[in-house]
Amino acid sequence: MNDNFSKKYGQVFLKDHNIALKEVSFLSPEDNECILEIGPGHGILTEQLLKYNINLTVVEPDHRFVDQLNQSYSNFIKSGKLKIIKADFLKLAPGKYDKIIGNIPYQISSKIVFKILDYDFKMAILMVQKEFAQRLVASPGTPDYSRLTVNSGIRSQIKILYNVSRNSFYPVPNVDSSIILIEKREYNIDIKKFDLFLIKLFSMRRKKISSIIDYHGIYSDKRPYELTIDQLIEVYSQS
Repeated sequence: MNDNFSKKYGQVFLKDHNIALKEVSFLSPEDNECILEIGPGHGILTEQLLKYNINLTVVEPDHRFVDQLNQSYSNFIKSGKLKIIKADFLKLAPGKYDKIIGNIPYQISSKIVFKILDYDFKMAILMVQKEFAQRLVASPGTPDYSRLTVNSGIRSQIKILYNVSRNSFYPVPNVDSSIILIEKREYNIDIKKFDLFLIKLFSMRRKKISSIIDYHGIYSDKRPYELTIDQLIEVYSQS
């Protein structure tokens, strides 16, 4: 394995092919689907994905991995089944794909998740840090329930599908990972304005709502982290 990997974003690489198989199985590619892979690296997911009759686009910023992928999968590129984009995923304009998959760098997981939510897609399978996954799916009233939970939950349905040992990666990180499923949901709210509202509330998450904002409704004695997403939307609409 090539150990000349970039540490800029705290990235580690999956080495367990059984886990790669599991991720692709969760994605369940179907004939002629357009699938986007984020950050293929050495191509452990790419190899499995190309066993299906799909149209695969991969986005990779590191020229070393791009060169490696070009050499390894030149026949798929020539046939039009594989397209390689050398770019930073966060700088690309959102597009439309049937499904999205990727083992994403820990340090920019939040940015990537919210970037993905700007795309048009049916489902996404991502490998993320376990603690981050737990924050995404946290329940109201728990320590992990946060602005991140609410912002992602209002725009999507997220589930943890499988937890992955740190020993499945190289270099071995200090944390375990989780495979998550993301399915978009429709919403009818100004996300940017609602986020400003959340920033204010969750910066004082242990104070009563009525002491943070001008609100005197049925949840005025509640604390931000105790309210469900629907209840927070209700407070937002009345404040």
